[in-house]
Amino acid sequence: MSDPEQDTAGRKSPSSEGSSTDLDVTSPKFKPLRALYSNKTQLPVPHAKPLDNVTSFEARFRMLGGFDERYSDQRIQEIRRAASSAKTATIPQGEAPVRRFLPHQEMVQGYRRTRFQRNIYTKIENFEGPLGEMRTWMRERVRVKVYTRKEKGVRGFVTGFIEVFDKHWNLALSDVFESWRRRKYRYSENKRAGLGKPQDCSDLLRKMGISVPETTVKSVDRKYVMCSRRVPKLIVRGEQVVLVTPESVVRVKEEKEGGATMVVKKEKEITIKKEKSED
Repeated sequence: MSDPEQDTAGRKSPSSEGSSTDLDVTSPKFKPLRALYSNKTQLPVPHAKPLDNVTSFEARFRMLGGFDERYSDQRIQEIRRAASSAKTATIPQGEAPVRRFLPHQEMVQGYRRTRFQRNIYTKIENFEGPLGEMRTWMRERVRVKVYTRKEKGVRGFVTGFIEVFDKHWNLALSDVFESWRRRKYRYSENKRAGLGKPQDCSDLLRKMGISVPETTVKSVDRKYVMCSRRVPKLIVRGEQVVLVTPESVVRVKEEKEGGATMVVKKEKEITIKKEKSED
């Protein structure tokens, strides 16, 4: 880097010595570049410590308490030692630590988030419509009547108390009474391939330690019989469910329908009698 106080030929310019105002740090006409390369520049504090930048200079005076304070390296070292000892000091047991932040910066009381348990009982709470009605019957322990299906038509019905169910209408019932209609085995040959004649497996199940509920069979007509049994618990698949309704409502409807059929029969008998009398 070339000396600004020299010309292109390497000779010093006439103003190389510089004036007192140009090299005076406190003068408004101070020229820092000329003072940097001049040998006659005098510092206000001969033994001042050089710093890398202005920010470091401001930080030291801010640590001392402002620019009005006298600069002292010894005092800065004492302040730093006091700050480091406060950080590494051990807090006595049972004593709360000293707060080093503003009130609005205080720590927020945390809590452990409970994991959401997804099971059939939590899902039941969100059911609406018919499923919501079944939830009410389950809680109030209302005995329900479930009509079941077969390949074609209604197979029979099941009555009991709902223990639990899901959105697919799979039902778990207790104190169950089951009744269904089936075809008589001896009415005609069973033509289904590979089945053959039905066999009684009660003795085999008894040897295996399996107790099967006793089934009552009652003849309905020449082709069909009505079977019924009682079991403590039963699971009904949703694809077999036709209708679910409270048992009390079903009985009332059957009685009303029965009463209506009786009235119709009486009306028919009366009309027949009237025709005969007129003849």
